Formats: sequence, C-alpha cells, structure tokens
Amino acid sequence: MDDAQFREARQRIGRWIEDTAGVFAYLPIILHEHESLRDRLEATERASSRLLQEVNDLRREIESLQSENEQLRRERAESAALLTEGLQRILEDTVRRLRGSAAPADPAREPSYT
Repeated sequence: MDDAQFREARQRIGRWIEDTAGVFAYLPIILHEHESLRDRLEATERASSRLLQEVNDLRREIESLQSENEQLRRERAESAALLTEGLQRILEDTVRRLRGSAAPADPAREPSYT
C-alpha cells in the first residue's frame, strides 16, 4: 500500500467514524421512541380487549332484551285475543238480552267473570 492509498483509507475510516458517531447519537432517541411505542401498543391492546368485552356483554344483553321483547309481544297478543274474545261474548250476550231473545243462552258461551 502506498502513501496515497494509506491517506485515502485513513480519511475514509475517519469519515466512517464521524458518520458512525452521528448514527450512535440517534440510538438513545430511537430506543426511547421504540419503548414509548411499545407502551402505547400495550395500552391500546388493553383498551381494545376491554372494548371487545364490552361489545360482547352488550350483544348478550341485546339478545336477552330481544328475547324478553318477543315474549312480551306474544303475551300482549294473547291478552288482546282473550280480551277480544271476552268482549265479543259480552257483546253477544248483551245484544241477545236487548233483543229479548227467548232462546236459552249457551252455557259454554257464557262469559266467565272469574
């Protein structure tokens, strides 16, 4: 290796050392940012897990309320049918009495007040 090549190699090594020093200066910043991002990711994952649990709980509650709502609708329909039937019997009996019908009333169709 001649003198010129030696000087050029030395200059390259000097620049490499300077550049490396600059890169190493960023390592603490990069490591801190990595740690901060990891902490944020963990917090986000915990929040996501809590929200998923809430969503699942709310879905179960919705299913329960929908089931209860359907049951109440069925009961309301049954009550309306029974009320309609009872009122129909009372109305028929009242009309028959107002007309003065001599025919004996059908005991099976008599309204029950119990």
